[in-house]
Amino acid sequence: MGWIDLSIYSRPRRFQEPFFKVTEKVGVLSIIWAFVFGPFFFWKKGALAEAVLMVLSTAPLLEFEHEDGRYHVALSEVPYLSAVIWGGFVILAPALLVMHYRRKGWLEIT
Repeated sequence: MGWIDLSIYSRPRRFQEPFFKVTEKVGVLSIIWAFVFGPFFFWKKGALAEAVLMVLSTAPLLEFEHEDGRYHVALSEVPYLSAVIWGGFVILAPALLVMHYRRKGWLEIT
């Protein structure tokens, strides 16, 4: 159903889109790609919700202040929270992609 399948970390999987027969491989290598490219990796894979949520996880990094009629942007006091959330997206990238492909109705092929 909506459970995270952690067996993706032991063996790669391939998914195929039923109509256009596009095939995507998901495995542990997704962790490296998600770390390097972040939300752009999820966006390219079509996982738009995951990409947007990953971008929004950086919101606590910035703090907007209004002083003396001027706006000031500074780093927040809680940047570690964003780093932990970002790391969660990176570590869970293979499982999130499997859930994404299943949600979209892609077929797992062997």
